Amino acid sequence: MKGKAHRALHFSGNRGGCLLTAMGLLTAVAQPVFAADTVELVLQLETSLTSDSNPFRFYSQPVNTGPANPPDTVATPPGLNTPERDSVKGGDIRAGAIIPLLSDRTRLTLTGSLGNRYYKNYKDLDHHVAAGDATLDWAAGQVFNGHVSAGKEDRLFQYINGTFTDKDISHQKRAAADLNLKLTDEWSLNVKVDKSGLNYDLPVNQLYNFDERGRQFSGRYYSPTGSSVEVGTRLSDSNFPDRNAQEIADLDQSYKESEVFLDAEWRYSSKSVTSTHLGIIRRRYDNLTDRDTNLFNALWRGTYHYSPKLRLDLQLWDRPFTIVDRSVLYVITKALRFDAQWKYSDKSQMNFSTLLQNSDNVLVPRLAGLGDGSSRKEQLLRIGFGGAYEFERGFRVVLDSFYEKVRRESDGINLKQAVIKLGLEYTYENLPGSTSRMGLKRYQHSLSASDSLR
Repeated sequence: MKGKAHRALHFSGNRGGCLLTAMGLLTAVAQPVFAADTVELVLQLETSLTSDSNPFRFYSQPVNTGPANPPDTVATPPGLNTPERDSVKGGDIRAGAIIPLLSDRTRLTLTGSLGNRYYKNYKDLDHHVAAGDATLDWAAGQVFNGHVSAGKEDRLFQYINGTFTDKDISHQKRAAADLNLKLTDEWSLNVKVDKSGLNYDLPVNQLYNFDERGRQFSGRYYSPTGSSVEVGTRLSDSNFPDRNAQEIADLDQSYKESEVFLDAEWRYSSKSVTSTHLGIIRRRYDNLTDRDTNLFNALWRGTYHYSPKLRLDLQLWDRPFTIVDRSVLYVITKALRFDAQWKYSDKSQMNFSTLLQNSDNVLVPRLAGLGDGSSRKEQLLRIGFGGAYEFERGFRVVLDSFYEKVRRESDGINLKQAVIKLGLEYTYENLPGSTSRMGLKRYQHSLSASDSLR
């Protein structure tokens, strides 16, 4: 047992040493004020075992019917391998600190995560995961406040349809700063600038390496009941610096977007709140101007606290996304998602989610090999279930899972995937609730639960 636990929590010397050294320095710095509980500290360890029925997300399709092939028989498309279930051992260490500076309204939050993943069959997919974030929340009097943040994350490439099976690691970076000016108790102005980027290790994916810079300006009104309305505009520039001449001719090298949006939140009662985002995006390509388009961006969320133990969430959206597929310009999705979180007792909780989504992949016909038509429609069904039980103070058994089925309308190709993760988690926090306030859960990339209502 000791050997297995050691392997599950084994980290490369450089990565593990960096985090442990940082936590040691952080603890040393925090010691003079620790007795007053002014600094919040969290250390979290997790070891897990995951079963994945289709790690590369291979498609399957109906076989031509005949005497030896009944209609419901499925086979793998030519050139693709048969999906093979695999198990993945994982070990993670997560840590964080909230350090007050000058006042309770000015604080520095540092969080990070390191981990390893070991595959039983697809050993070439063994990899490290790492992420870190720093956020400075600040306030100057009652008029000015804002925050500055920076972060980075390394994780395994998110496979799409089994046509690509080499290991690739994506490196995401982000930074942002915003300033809020409180004009009155009801009115405020907000200015935000941000920068993000994504890079891949393998040359075959590097045409999707990108950098994005954004600027946003908005005004918000707050009602006495806590509801609010925000109106603003966002401008962004996206650049793909590693594309060659042919890739630029096919996909262009950069584009600009401008969005005019409205955000609203209505607190109907102490138990229910709804929010919405409505925006019109105007995308303009630098060279391929025939692909210029206007996109609709809408999201509605509703939350109802049925009781102190049961929370219900409903989300509806109609939004554009980008995926790593050179034949797809962008994807427009219309979806409905329902989530339920049930705190059965102080030690146990469960969550359930279901997602119904229709996607329209807007294609480059020549690259997609289509003689006619400019889009490909897909339907997705996803069901998730999770739970946790704290059997001893700080120790939890965690279950996380989902089942997903995708059907492509044009040719009847299907994709199925089921993932179940069982983990053992230990958490130390010097103040109750610090783990939640630091948002360490985001590093776990939950399979079954959606983001909290914002």
